[in-house]
Amino acid sequence: MIPRSAFARFSVREHAQATRLIEGLRGYHQQTYARPEREVRRLGRRWAGELGTQNPYARERWMRALGAGLCREVGARAPDWAPQVPVFFVTLIDKTQIVYPAGCTRGYRPNPRIVDIRRYYRRALRGLDYLGMLDPALYVSAQRVQGVSRFLLWHAHALVWNTSEAELDAWAEGVRPTMSAYLPYASAVKCSEIVPEDLRQMIWYMNKTPRKQYQLWKRQSESFKQYKRDINGVNSVRLYAEMRGVALPELALAGGAGRPILRQTIKVASSW
Repeated sequence: MIPRSAFARFSVREHAQATRLIEGLRGYHQQTYARPEREVRRLGRRWAGELGTQNPYARERWMRALGAGLCREVGARAPDWAPQVPVFFVTLIDKTQIVYPAGCTRGYRPNPRIVDIRRYYRRALRGLDYLGMLDPALYVSAQRVQGVSRFLLWHAHALVWNTSEAELDAWAEGVRPTMSAYLPYASAVKCSEIVPEDLRQMIWYMNKTPRKQYQLWKRQSESFKQYKRDINGVNSVRLYAEMRGVALPELALAGGAGRPILRQTIKVASSW
């Protein structure tokens, strides 16, 4: 198990995000929950074993357990935790994986389920040794672009190893035609080799609690410009409501050498 100190500053970020959510739950403008204190309790240490996606203690457990397995696999050791083999960071985004929250549904298509979204991105990553997580991007004030007040765009982040830059580029070229990024000028598949000393940073980034909200503005040319900012209290509560029944293992992806690491992560994190 990676010691707590190895991820100390990242754990602080998770607890800061949970504090914002708790303030939102107790806030005057919160209208999602009639008894917010019940939800606040779910964010405490006692509930960490349920591996709720917004529980900071659960995120910390998950990050340390998964990080330990990945670091062993790629030869990363203290004090710098630099991998001995190349590790790549991959992001997949497809606009068909949009989910409209309750009360904002659009009638012409059903929302994809988490299990379907995970299967979709796992299919794209087939053949790679990787660990990944689904991540929801919350878009707000979306009436002009989607006809709804807000929506979630589910995408995937993955750390990939046992491959070369040329092999990964060839894989990406084969996957890109099967996906469409939400923004016309963006790529549905992004790949980059991580700086070895940044492995812990990228483990945290892949496993972090969602902490941004996005907004699109349509220019006169009909193209979009995207803005992002830290998620506010009200939208933290809304995102929590959409993810309340989801556990971290439901968001996890793994392939090849990553599968035993994920199995061990689930076992260790849920029984800490």
